[in-house]
Amino acid sequence: MVLGLKAQNDRWDLRRCVEYGFKNNINVRQAEIQAQSSEVNFNQSTLQRIPSLSYGVTHGFSFGRTLDRTTNVYTDRSAMFQQMNISSNVLLFNFNRLKNVQASGGFTYEADKLNVERIKNDIGLNIAQLYLRALLSYEQIEIARIVFEQTKAQYRNTRKLVDAGSLPELNAAELEATVARDSATYVQATSQAELDKLSLKSLLNLPADQAFELVIPTVDKIPVENILTIRPDDIYETALKTQPQIKVNDLRLQASEKNFEAVKAQMKPSLSMFGQLASNFNQFLKMSAGVQVTGEQATGAYAKTPTGLLPVYAPTYAFNFSKRNFGQYFDGYGKQLRDQFGQGVGLSLNIPLFNGGTARANADRAKLDIKRSELNIDRDKLQLKQDVYTAFYSATGAHQTYLAREKALATAMRSFELATKRFDVGVMQTIEWLTNQNNLTRAKVDKVVAQYEYIFRMKVLEFYKGQGIKL
Repeated sequence: MVLGLKAQNDRWDLRRCVEYGFKNNINVRQAEIQAQSSEVNFNQSTLQRIPSLSYGVTHGFSFGRTLDRTTNVYTDRSAMFQQMNISSNVLLFNFNRLKNVQASGGFTYEADKLNVERIKNDIGLNIAQLYLRALLSYEQIEIARIVFEQTKAQYRNTRKLVDAGSLPELNAAELEATVARDSATYVQATSQAELDKLSLKSLLNLPADQAFELVIPTVDKIPVENILTIRPDDIYETALKTQPQIKVNDLRLQASEKNFEAVKAQMKPSLSMFGQLASNFNQFLKMSAGVQVTGEQATGAYAKTPTGLLPVYAPTYAFNFSKRNFGQYFDGYGKQLRDQFGQGVGLSLNIPLFNGGTARANADRAKLDIKRSELNIDRDKLQLKQDVYTAFYSATGAHQTYLAREKALATAMRSFELATKRFDVGVMQTIEWLTNQNNLTRAKVDKVVAQYEYIFRMKVLEFYKGQGIKL
């Protein structure tokens, strides 16, 4: 049965609600982002074990007195220069630090992926609970509507008898007041159903004004497996193997242990090998245009002749330069790179001696993380057993309550049928008939509430038994 004449895409059954919640609930999406972040960290830790490789190039212009990078001689000429290098570094030995970092990242990634499933399970249970609550609200609407219609019909019949003088006016007045109360109950039930539906839409992260009509299955046809004959210990053992939270804790413990090993390795020596290729290029912005003798100057030296000492003079020169055009800036580029090409290779040993206690503190924190993970395992196992036993006894109690409510409803229906016959022939007061009607209504509501409570408790028990969530 579907309430309302809405388009097909406005109809929501439990499966659609759960699937939509898995994709759009904020908590689920945040957990998925955390899993993606863990995947990035894991991939990075994997790549850290690969040798590093980098290429660098520096290009610029120098003015005034500067170093000629091809001759290592200072000059006053402006120049364009370029330096480039390729370097690589590989870690040879570090007591398996990177290996353990990678393993820890892998366990964390798997734990975060499973944590998404854990949150989905929690969301699925909450969706199922709100879905069943909404179904219960609609059942209560139907009960309130039927009672309201019955009361109105009874009032109309009584009104006729009062007008004919067969019954006193008090009978009609009492029924009229009951009609008003039943009308208010019907309106209140309708309002509560809308509120329950709004809560479900909020959990699904749906806009409050979006069209949303529930597919209402027949409550008696909702499948409920009779698993109350199974011992709660057996259900708990199954839950230990199927519940994601237990697996998440185990993985986080393994991640903590590997992280502790990686942190301890930071306090030990590491050996790396490095290699480098480098070259330089230097080009003056002005090129030589020839040399011109401009005069002569005394050198301070003398030549000995028969007539005496004669001073020695040397010529003076002027260097002429002309600007290079842009196409000449890279003349000889390849030759300079070949001539200046250099290589280097070596080993690097790093021995940590003192770093302010940082490494030791990191190791102590990593050890505490292991203890914290172990306590989380113990806590969640205890909580899981508590939840399983609570679900089992709640389901057992709900089942017994439902059976008792069925019997109470059968008795109330029989009592109301007899009361109605006596009322119709005028041998029962209106107030007595209304009391029987109220008892019947309450019995119907109690039976429906107990039935939905029983269904939900059994679905929780089925969930812990590893059967999923289904209606």
